Amino acid sequence: MTFPRQARWSHRLFGTTAGLALFVAVGACSTETGSGATAAADDDVARAAVQALEESFYDQGSYSEPPSTGPTAQEGYRIAVVNAGVQSPSGTKQVNAAREVAELLDWELSVFDGEYEPSAYQEGIRRAITQGADVIWLYSIDCPLVKTALVEARRAGIPVVSQESADCNEVDPADKSYFAESLQFSEGSFIDWGKALGAAQATWLLAKLGQDADIIEVSVPDLVVLQALHDGFTEVMNERCPDCKVTTVEAQIADLGPTLQEKSETALLRNPSANGMAVSYDDLMTAGGSAAVMASGRNSSIEVVAGTGFPANVELVRDDQGQDAGFAYDMGFETWAAADMVNRLLAGQKQDPAGSDVGVAVYDRESGLPTEGSDWTTDIDYKSVYKKVWGVS
Repeated sequence: MTFPRQARWSHRLFGTTAGLALFVAVGACSTETGSGATAAADDDVARAAVQALEESFYDQGSYSEPPSTGPTAQEGYRIAVVNAGVQSPSGTKQVNAAREVAELLDWELSVFDGEYEPSAYQEGIRRAITQGADVIWLYSIDCPLVKTALVEARRAGIPVVSQESADCNEVDPADKSYFAESLQFSEGSFIDWGKALGAAQATWLLAKLGQDADIIEVSVPDLVVLQALHDGFTEVMNERCPDCKVTTVEAQIADLGPTLQEKSETALLRNPSANGMAVSYDDLMTAGGSAAVMASGRNSSIEVVAGTGFPANVELVRDDQGQDAGFAYDMGFETWAAADMVNRLLAGQKQDPAGSDVGVAVYDRESGLPTEGSDWTTDIDYKSVYKKVWGVS
């Protein structure tokens, strides 16, 4: 998930996705868990959320081992990666992982850095067409931003696949699909996965705060995935604690920095009883969010969750500096899964109908906190599984 410093197009999310079955019947569950999460004995909201954290989000979350069967390496193809921007941590990790896999699969890989400019995204696709790519692999570039270039790729007979990108018919059901394949997640589509990110945040906060939750949600609806994240957060809050208070503060990607800090500080001042805060993603914390929490003097009385699990944010959590938890995902695993999708396409096969085994997890100081200087990664040895399937070493 890569987030540009400035968005030139405002995404809209249309349609619905399957409901998020995140909570299970509580029954006679324990009020304390092995990870350190604790719920008040008389707070059913917190008890259900603690159980959901344990069963759906802590440890490996919704990750599982990749499929053990598939086509062997389809060697000698020209693959063009068009990345929204390699300046972000996720953008850099995606490119590095793609290069690692390309060497194993004997692909001629080219990488185009879109530098967060939609016009550059189209240029990258057109350059790949001119260079005769066999497959164009988009990372974090939604279809409506590059529709014209996608039409040109289709005319040239070059399939376009996507990783963390919404197809045009996902944004507007009246439109067509322009992607030959889109990486599926444990939760389903890219949008379903985005909703799960927000659901993870809501679940963590309810586990901590229960029926007394009074939450400030800093939402950034500029991108499809961020709107989906907001929707997933809202669904869980409405379903599990309809009487809890949620104050939504909308920000823009262009707000990163002093403007974001000011908006966050204002929200904290206007909501003196707030005891929780959900921030769409990690970059917002390092670009003003954590500073706002610390400046408010309420760091010890407010629970803050963001997400992606980058090293800088892991240290904020470890040192109790304005962030307490986050959703997390493994970009290496995700990119290898996307490469397997490309390899299957080249072999004339579809993705596994069940989707990939890339999901979402939650970490905090009590559970899943990465080692110092590291980002969150799954414990699953996905590389060995994929190498065996591809017949490479």
